[in-house]
Amino acid sequence: MDILAISIVIIIFFSSMIQSITGFGFAIVGTPLLLLFMEPWQVISLITICGLLLNLMVIIKTRGRSDPKVIWPLFAASLFGIVPGVYILKVIDPSILKLCIGILIILVAFFMASNYVMTIKNEKLATILVGIVSGFMGGSTSLGGPPVALFLMNQHQDKEAFRANLVRFFCYGNIATLVIMYCMDTLDIGIFSNLIYAIPGVLVGGWLGEKSFAKVSPKFFRWLTLIIIFFCGVVSVVSVLVK
Repeated sequence: MDILAISIVIIIFFSSMIQSITGFGFAIVGTPLLLLFMEPWQVISLITICGLLLNLMVIIKTRGRSDPKVIWPLFAASLFGIVPGVYILKVIDPSILKLCIGILIILVAFFMASNYVMTIKNEKLATILVGIVSGFMGGSTSLGGPPVALFLMNQHQDKEAFRANLVRFFCYGNIATLVIMYCMDTLDIGIFSNLIYAIPGVLVGGWLGEKSFAKVSPKFFRWLTLIIIFFCGVVSVVSVLVK
């Protein structure tokens, strides 16, 4: 195995474990690290495909714990943001995209660490706006999770419902993003050769994360995830500035 193959296995494994435990974090952790070895369009294709597989695994474990009244409006709204997000991949400079990803990740980490709670008067409107923003970010950077995660955290959902809702939203979003990317010719077919390294990372990481979910303190993993998110954002930004 070469450096790229080893990196894919380790990064996908770690990202899968984090998402299996918390319900999010796969793209946040995996994207900036993979960008150190691969081009943005390759990373987004690989992250989206592996994310779909991982989310399907977690969905099986969380049957009956999600709230369709929350997830379907979020997903429907996100579809309006995916197309312009995917289009950005065709026109924006990769370095700018990478820098934006890093800054976004750092800001998300700070927001989540501050435990800031926003009073939402019109939840339906907020749901639509969050969905659109998530779709745009998912299509352009594969980071559609942070807006939804922050929204659900703001609504004080317990960890079981939080994880179940997130993985379903991500699963639907993964499918829609792959279809749109294929139609818009931004899906990197060549990335399928790397799935032989990525899939074992998804399977083992997802299994280990599921085993840890019920045993390890959610508070501990929340702070661990925040530290990792912040670190990955810094790595992404610094790598662009140094270059």
